[in-house]
Amino acid sequence: MHSRHNQVTLYRWIHGGSTMKVDQIMTVNPTCCAQSDTADKAAGIMRDNDVGSVPVVESDQLYKLVGIVTDRDLCLNVIADGRDPKKVSVGECMSDEPIVCAPDDDVDHVMNLMQKHQIRRIPVVDKEGRIEGIVSTADLVLNADASAQEIDETLTEISEPNEQ
Repeated sequence: MHSRHNQVTLYRWIHGGSTMKVDQIMTVNPTCCAQSDTADKAAGIMRDNDVGSVPVVESDQLYKLVGIVTDRDLCLNVIADGRDPKKVSVGECMSDEPIVCAPDDDVDHVMNLMQKHQIRRIPVVDKEGRIEGIVSTADLVLNADASAQEIDETLTEISEPNEQ
């Protein structure tokens, strides 16, 4: 991990600084889609909610998280391949095994996950894997008690090109 962020976290720990928890900043009850929904339905949810990703749940009755579908997934796995979004299920184009966090995780932990995996949104799940919320970089900027330096470092790490 990167040392500046770890130094700030260590400083907070040594000096008794408060660390916010994910449930204090997350967006609760995000709109989800089922893996059996079509890609065009997922795109409509993104448009209507002004978001770039939608958590994917097992079914409309069971909110167990099974993946996440992003605008990038739709472009690369449906549109670029010339597939019909009305005929492609979300399960066929989503990213499975998403990086997740728990409501009682420290915000520092979420920032580390975002940096490590270069992602901007992390679903928040309970102990049974059911979706409770989602935390985004916007949530960090607007609500977290993180320093400007920590947020800047997180955004920089997320945005750096992957080493292939």
